[in-house]
Amino acid sequence: MSEEELKAQRIRDEINKIAIEIEKIEETAKKKDTYIENKINEEYNPKISEIGLKLQNKQAIFNELVSKIDDLTLQKKELIQVIKNLEHEYNTLKKAKEKALNEKLNAIAKEKKTKTKLIDRDIKILERELKKEKSK
Repeated sequence: MSEEELKAQRIRDEINKIAIEIEKIEETAKKKDTYIENKINEEYNPKISEIGLKLQNKQAIFNELVSKIDDLTLQKKELIQVIKNLEHEYNTLKKAKEKALNEKLNAIAKEKKTKTKLIDRDIKILERELKKEKSK
């Protein structure tokens, strides 16, 4: 072998050594990756599962409450309208009652005034007659 061929062979050998080192580094890195991934999974997965279950439970409760709130809000809107209608009817009836009562009381007062006026006139006539009788 010539010196050039020997030099080329040494370079190829050196490249092979470097390639083998790179393979070892990659294997070691892969093992470390797997180890770290397993270690992190061991540490976090139980916590994630526990919190995930709690989250699901609380989310279910929350969804139920939102549904109830929506139902109650709808009932509230319906009741507001019913209450407004009842208040209007209530106030209208109270005013109608007051008006009817005032009309009847005024009619009674007018009738009383008319009758007492007639009676007073009759009394005055009788009193005049009485005076005439006394004067005689």
